[in-house]
Amino acid sequence: MLRYIFTLSLLLLFMGCTPKSTIVLSETLPKEPISTSTIQKIPIPVRDIGYKQLKSKLFTTQKEFDNLLKKIELQKNWKHKKNFIDSLTLLPIDFTNYNLLLYRLSKKSDATVLAVDAPKGTKKHIIIEIGEDNIETNTTKTAYYALAYKVAKSVKEITFNNGSKKEIIQNIDSNYNKKQEVPEECLEWYDGCNNCGKVGPDNDIVCTERYCIHHDKFKCTKWKSKKNE
Repeated sequence: MLRYIFTLSLLLLFMGCTPKSTIVLSETLPKEPISTSTIQKIPIPVRDIGYKQLKSKLFTTQKEFDNLLKKIELQKNWKHKKNFIDSLTLLPIDFTNYNLLLYRLSKKSDATVLAVDAPKGTKKHIIIEIGEDNIETNTTKTAYYALAYKVAKSVKEITFNNGSKKEIIQNIDSNYNKKQEVPEECLEWYDGCNNCGKVGPDNDIVCTERYCIHHDKFKCTKWKSKKNE
């Protein structure tokens, strides 16, 4: 009996002295790099004053992408506009299976150097770590940066983490609105982000194209009545 108590005491002592980091070791292990078939970085210029005119946005259709290029063509105050457009169009994007993600950020330093890690995580949840080195800290200037990625529609979300802040981008499929199970009697609805409705004799679905990071629950806003039959 005394031998059993002695052994148990040693075991409890060992567990009490074990560093906490060894207990959560599985949570702190670095995640594996993701295949380029899931997410691929597009080598656009990292910094440009023209990025001031852009916002972080997910482009899910060829039409949205074409509108982006037309919009930029008309903009002024770019230093590397041609390089930016050429970089985006050099790698063809099949919007049937992929989305284009533009992530923009700004820094209150005119000489901030970004160190962007390769995407890691899983095929559903991707993490991109962003480090920075502020060479000048007393400047009042703002510098604008952007990152571009070709992302498979199967990915659920992409998290950008700079160490002090995390920003999660929901990677919504361009066919998200059409894939939802909308009741046959529902004529107009809110899909959690955009307003949608059925139009024409074939009940084609048309939705607004608002970009949302967070999504609410589906809600039918107009039901079919006998007068509509």
